Parts: sequence; C-alpha cells; structure tokens
Amino acid sequence: MITDAPRIARVHVKSWLETYTGIVPDEILAALSVSRRTLAWERILRDPINHDNSVVYLKVVGDVIAGFGACGEQRDVNLKGQGFDGEIGAIYVLQQFQRLGTGRALMRALADELVGRGSHGIALWVLRENTPARHFYEKCGGEIVGERKDVRGQAVLTEVAYGWRDINVLQPLRSDRK
Repeated sequence: MITDAPRIARVHVKSWLETYTGIVPDEILAALSVSRRTLAWERILRDPINHDNSVVYLKVVGDVIAGFGACGEQRDVNLKGQGFDGEIGAIYVLQQFQRLGTGRALMRALADELVGRGSHGIALWVLRENTPARHFYEKCGGEIVGERKDVRGQAVLTEVAYGWRDINVLQPLRSDRK
C-alpha cells in the first residue's frame, strides 16, 4: 500500500547505513534522505506498471518492517539476453532481523511472484564488497553472472550480478512455507 512508503523508506535508508558504512563513500551515505526515498517508493507503489511491473513484499515483525524486497521485469539488457527475465530489484533486511529467516522469507516470496509471472531465470545486483549478502545469495544457490561499475560522482562502485537460471533452484526456500 502506498501508505507503507514512509516505513519502507526508513528501512531502506537505515539498512544502507548499517550495511554500506565503510563500503560506500561517507558523502553518499550522508546524502541519503528518508523523505526522498519516501517519494521514490510512493511512485513505485502508486504506478508499478511504469516501474518495470514491480511488486513489493514486506516482512513485518510485530509492527516493525524487518525487511522488504521488490521484484519485476529484468531491466538489464545483458542479463535479459542471458535468460534472466525476472529481477529482484531490492532486498533489504535490518541487521537486527538478519539470520532469523527474514531474508529467506523475502527471497521465497519474490521467487514465487516471479514464477507466477512466468519468469524462468532471475538475477539481482549487489555491491562486490557486501560480503554478507553475497554469502547469503550463494547459500540460496545464486551464481555470479555479471559485473558492472556504478559511477556516483567521484565514486566508482563495483556490483556483481547473482543469477538463478532456473527459479526452481530456489525450491527449498519455497517448500518450507507453513
């Protein structure tokens, strides 16, 4: 719901600060804004068709958003050409909820969504230096299928793409649903 945009934005910004301090230049982190992220999430939630047919899933614990994920149509032409027609565009989990199944629940929901849309392969981008996330994707069966540079002012960030050529590799994540 569009009313969730401010809460999603807070989780988005907080998870960036928790995860990327020491990886991303301080000036990029200092420029993060919950109000700007709120506007961005309002646009996505209001008009998913014009945002790569995105859908957003929340993992709520009590009344707190522990994490969220978004998926939709693949935006990267190279990855699409490799057969990755679905994309996980975002998956963020607050540190206090990591290693508790939150990320797996979100991956399961996103994979189910993409399977339901007829996607066969999915991919996502992650900063190369984000070792905990990379280990998580590898434990989920992802393989590195691409690399790119993200230029942000004077900073050059390297991202790697993890892909699942067959979403059924994520079947164990989906089969533990209660």
